[in-house]
Amino acid sequence: MRYFYYLIILNMLANVVALVPRIMIDARNNGAILSIFIGALLSSLFFYFYMNILLKFPKKTHAEIVKEYIPKWIAVLYIMIISLIFFISSWLILVVFIDITKRFVNPDLSPFVIGIIFLSVICFGALLKSEKTLYALEIILLFCIPFIGAIFLKSTINQHISWDAIKIVFRHGFELPKLETIGATTYSFLGFYYYSIYNKVIDLKKKKIPILLVFIVAAVGIVNLLTSLLVPIGYHGFDGIEEYVYPWFSTADAIRMELGFIERVLFIFLLLYVGVSIISATISSHVGIETIRYILPQTKWRNVSIFPIFIMIVFSLFTTISYFFISQEQVFELAKIYFTFLLPMGVISIVVLVWADRRKKHG
Repeated sequence: MRYFYYLIILNMLANVVALVPRIMIDARNNGAILSIFIGALLSSLFFYFYMNILLKFPKKTHAEIVKEYIPKWIAVLYIMIISLIFFISSWLILVVFIDITKRFVNPDLSPFVIGIIFLSVICFGALLKSEKTLYALEIILLFCIPFIGAIFLKSTINQHISWDAIKIVFRHGFELPKLETIGATTYSFLGFYYYSIYNKVIDLKKKKIPILLVFIVAAVGIVNLLTSLLVPIGYHGFDGIEEYVYPWFSTADAIRMELGFIERVLFIFLLLYVGVSIISATISSHVGIETIRYILPQTKWRNVSIFPIFIMIVFSLFTTISYFFISQEQVFELAKIYFTFLLPMGVISIVVLVWADRRKKHG
């Protein structure tokens, strides 16, 4: 059961310092606060309906259900799209953290070298058995969460934070937000979609998701997003925050731990979030591989499946090459399109599972 919570927490942590905050900060005078509550509501509906239908198929993955109960041509197309969604998620995390590592760790280090280091770990992890990826996730989160929590707490009680700048956000916060902002806030809550594969190995011992659990996840997600939006603005000002590409890393650099063994919080923050980003990209790639595996030829060489390895090689090449041809501004624009696209896909995934459930009942 705890692994299910880890998956939800992982998605919240991985997306709360780079892409999602930047999109929300861009909308700070255009309904950013309201978008958080709309995102929480939408994701809660997705969470409740998606999980309750999926739990009707114990020990089966989302792709396995679709392949068994949905017409073949629809199933193949749908599984390809779902797999691609997870790979895009992994790609977004990777290209952003390659850039962050280069900017804040060592500007002289080649992005190619950084990408190779990250991708070698991610490809190895993505091809492991699902149970082993969960063990790695648990180790990393148990190490990182206490430190991340301490940094977030330190950032909110710091005397240098400007509450006047935060008040300005609330003045504009309840205007009608853009769809892309709603998509970004909704995305932070969607860690439960990883369960589409892990339903095979995680036994929730529940036939139905309690409403209380939905409310708890929504509440934690709202606090998480409010912190990620308001704290950088409190440090850098309502207008000043515009100058920062990665506001949370600049904010971490402004925080000092007077009694800590490392005074500059940025170094700890970077270490923690490199770990979180690697495991997040690994889990996303693993879910993508395990999803598309159901429509791939089962070709093996010395008892090793060839196509998953081939897909990860292609993914690695694309990620490495794309970094040099796509600017960070274009990455943010692509992320906005991606987050917006996930909103209708959330509805479609529920409709597909309802269809599969009805076909199951009628034989």
